[in-house]
Amino acid sequence: MQNSQWKWGYRSLLFAAIFSVVCIYALYFTDGFSGGYAVAFVSFFLAVSAVAVAALFFHRARVMDGILSSRQLLAYWTYSAEEAEQSARREYADYQERNQAMFLVVGGMLAIAAMIMMIFAEEEGQLTGAFLLAVMALLFAVSRIAPRIALKYALTSPREAYIADSGIIYEGTVYPFQSFLMRMDGAAFLEKDGKKPAVLVFSFTQSAGLSIRSSFNIEIPVPQGEEENARKIVQKMLS
Repeated sequence: MQNSQWKWGYRSLLFAAIFSVVCIYALYFTDGFSGGYAVAFVSFFLAVSAVAVAALFFHRARVMDGILSSRQLLAYWTYSAEEAEQSARREYADYQERNQAMFLVVGGMLAIAAMIMMIFAEEEGQLTGAFLLAVMALLFAVSRIAPRIALKYALTSPREAYIADSGIIYEGTVYPFQSFLMRMDGAAFLEKDGKKPAVLVFSFTQSAGLSIRSSFNIEIPVPQGEEENARKIVQKMLS
């Protein structure tokens, strides 16, 4: 299995470098009181955020390498094409909902800042407001496109699940149990319900700032005959 987390980490660093250049340009080559300081602040915030995201990807990459090379996995399960597609589409719906909620918070703050600049600042404030609205539009596009990319990736990823003490890999995506922006809060085993198979549910909390938190679950289908092992995994996680 290819570990793409390293690639996304380096891409995040590239975005951090671009926003850093914009920040420096706004500070030294524009009138600060005519919107330059506002552009510099937003660019600095985005650069720091990109560095944080890069650090997250690099941590995920190391965890993924560790799981793939581990000889002491708690479980390794494979799935049929139909099972994998059903699970991927459920995860897509949850991911899309989380992204929309996050955009409403961050995008709303940018929109308010843009309106303040465009109403109360001088002529240069119009440019700053337009810049903030452009950033908001970019975040909106990312919030809409990212889940679709994740779904496409999941549908073409190996149909397998790895469960280890440090995290899980499911449909090609790694979820560390502990990192500085995300942690696992709980685990549960749910019995088969009609056509829905028995699942292991891992609950996570993700941070997007000092006071912004979002929770999500990763449901891993339990193959028939592995129910007892799944219960033991939950007991180990909660002990």
